[in-house]
Amino acid sequence: MRTIAWQCQTLVGVSLLVALTANSSLVQSAHAQFSLPPSQGTPKGTAGGGSRPTQQLCLQNPKSQDSLMALAPTQFVGLTPHSTPTIWVYVPPTIAKTLEFSLFTKEREGIYQANLPIKASGLVKITLPPQATLASDKPYQWTAALICSPTRRTEDWVVGGWIQHQPLTADLQRQLTQATAEQQVRLYTQTGFWYEALNRYLKLQQAQPQNSNLTTIWSELLKSGGLTAVPPLQKPPQMTKLSFVTQVMD
Repeated sequence: MRTIAWQCQTLVGVSLLVALTANSSLVQSAHAQFSLPPSQGTPKGTAGGGSRPTQQLCLQNPKSQDSLMALAPTQFVGLTPHSTPTIWVYVPPTIAKTLEFSLFTKEREGIYQANLPIKASGLVKITLPPQATLASDKPYQWTAALICSPTRRTEDWVVGGWIQHQPLTADLQRQLTQATAEQQVRLYTQTGFWYEALNRYLKLQQAQPQNSNLTTIWSELLKSGGLTAVPPLQKPPQMTKLSFVTQVMD
């Protein structure tokens, strides 16, 4: 095992958690033998497996209406121009200590799985490693499960989405090179590259936190993905840099 220093970003008021943290329970073979998390149905951007009473028991405040949320389109397969893309999940204040991330083919064959320690609530940044490279033009299903009770995995709180790696067309590349940062977010959104639109938005928010146009762009992005009912994310996140150290398996 080797230790690598990473640079990540954190939300002011909504903490950003670690990306790609792996430990001895990491599964990273090309055809890993694991199954979909318990209670997992069709993944949605803001809902998943587990009943509401069970989910409430996973929250620090059981009376809270906060939710585990996948930042992913709910009505279509979101595109990415990257073969090892970044995926974001919102984690509410929770008693859970672990978030289990899993990646599957369309046929639900396990590709990659890793456990990430939960140290704070907020946005979790998950960047796929080389061993989980996405093939072009093939949809993949991903899930994120809060392990609310390690001894009763049927009580996992599960969300997820679909993602597909697709190269940018020459025409879109030309438009992007001529566009401003704000226009790039909208171009990615309009052409279905939802995951890249989200990443570009968060980078833009970090670079221009006082930009008054970002609230409108954020609302447009959430609406395009069917995520209009996301209370913790109704306001654009404020971001600053944070250094951290994580471990990856050799």
